[in-house]
Amino acid sequence: MGPVKRVPVDQLHTLPASTPPVDETFLTLMHGALTGEVPVYFAAVPLSLLRPFSPDYDVERHPVGRAAVEALMQECAAGRYARAWVYERDNAFIVADDYVILAAARRGQPDYVPCWVLGRPISADVVDVQGPIDPHSVRRLLGLSHEGEPD
Repeated sequence: MGPVKRVPVDQLHTLPASTPPVDETFLTLMHGALTGEVPVYFAAVPLSLLRPFSPDYDVERHPVGRAAVEALMQECAAGRYARAWVYERDNAFIVADDYVILAAARRGQPDYVPCWVLGRPISADVVDVQGPIDPHSVRRLLGLSHEGEPD
């Protein structure tokens, strides 16, 4: 296997029909996480419990999306796992933005997917629940601040 190919996933959102619909619940919860009002936990969530917010959205429909999924699968094969941002609803965990991670997981079929969960997970099926994380760390996890910078 050659070097991992980096794919600018943000290109997806500039391509026609490649932007998923907006999940207002996710945006509200994420805002709450950024302000410290919604706790964020790490958990290993069973793949069988992950549901896309938009079941009709297919990130792999476009070559850039397919390339992003392939690149992520290579990262996972090298032991570097991406964590999906999810929230729990109706006995499932909703993936509202991390469609590349979900597509790679569905291809690879792991039993569990590492996730950042917005709100304390209540499902007895999740494992390795840790947290809540420090609210100031949320900005860093999202790439909105860096170590040593004020949050």
